[in-house]
Amino acid sequence: MTRPRAVVVGASGFLGRHVRSALTTAGWQVVAAARHPDGPRRIALPPAGPLRPVLTPALRDLSPALVVNAAGLIWRPEPAAMAVANAEVPEQIALALADSGVPARLVHLGSCLEYAPVPPPVAIDERTPTRPTSPYGRTKLEGCRRLGAVAAARGLDAVVLRVFNAIGPGMSPVSVLGAALAALRAARGRGGRAELRLLNLRQHRDYVDARDVADAVVAAATAAVGEDRTLNVGSGVARSAEEVVRALAGASGVGHDLVLVPAPAGAARAAGAGWQLADIRRARAVLGWSPRRSLSTTVRDVWSYADADYPAHATHGREKGEQA
Repeated sequence: MTRPRAVVVGASGFLGRHVRSALTTAGWQVVAAARHPDGPRRIALPPAGPLRPVLTPALRDLSPALVVNAAGLIWRPEPAAMAVANAEVPEQIALALADSGVPARLVHLGSCLEYAPVPPPVAIDERTPTRPTSPYGRTKLEGCRRLGAVAAARGLDAVVLRVFNAIGPGMSPVSVLGAALAALRAARGRGGRAELRLLNLRQHRDYVDARDVADAVVAAATAAVGEDRTLNVGSGVARSAEEVVRALAGASGVGHDLVLVPAPAGAARAAGAGWQLADIRRARAVLGWSPRRSLSTTVRDVWSYADADYPAHATHGREKGEQA
């Protein structure tokens, strides 16, 4: 029996690596498309310029049943680079798929930061207005709109998963949790205590394990989605960054002091949201998916990954694939 084929754009990024692994485990033959792809099945994307001329013939030759866009850029603050990675690349992927004539499902990983802010304790569902307040959120929404316009005009089978704050093994060291992990590892190496400094933004966000996100992609690959083509993917729990950092530190076995630093004026606004809680009922109903991993499981596995001496970094650029 021939395994179905999937092309994952951004396969070397944080989310992309987990998506690739989950699809492989589910029986898919996965082709990695990235600037620096690895493995026997790969598409090398150009370091600059449009993807469409390279991706179109590759998709035509491979004839995949699924194309996943796990690419994106969040941690580098250059507006021009964000505009390319988050807004232009999704459109290029959609155009390439349309040009190829391959009837594949296209699953695009969007962001919760595309939504307008809501007050606590409101849960964000898919009817929440899209009115992002951060540069990242604005570029992600633009990419979603461009991809959607191509899909509507060219008849593509496209599904958008709006991902909340993905955490897990291999997360970026410049994220809040990645920085805490690096500090704890350094303290362990020198046999001392770690000082963890955290801006006191008084925010609560919905943190979801990246492997649960990957499982949602697997479910979305073949689900009968009907008209429900935008689906939230989160944990359904709002937590403070302090709570998550404390959980990570507690799992480390390293002595530590957590210092809450007063946030400078405007820092909370720049971060994009003060309260996030995902309403994931639609994803449960449409995809038959639910998050399976607890916070304690996630932080334990973050440490297992780090202790195995894997590179604790995510790739910057188009293949970043990391959510806020």
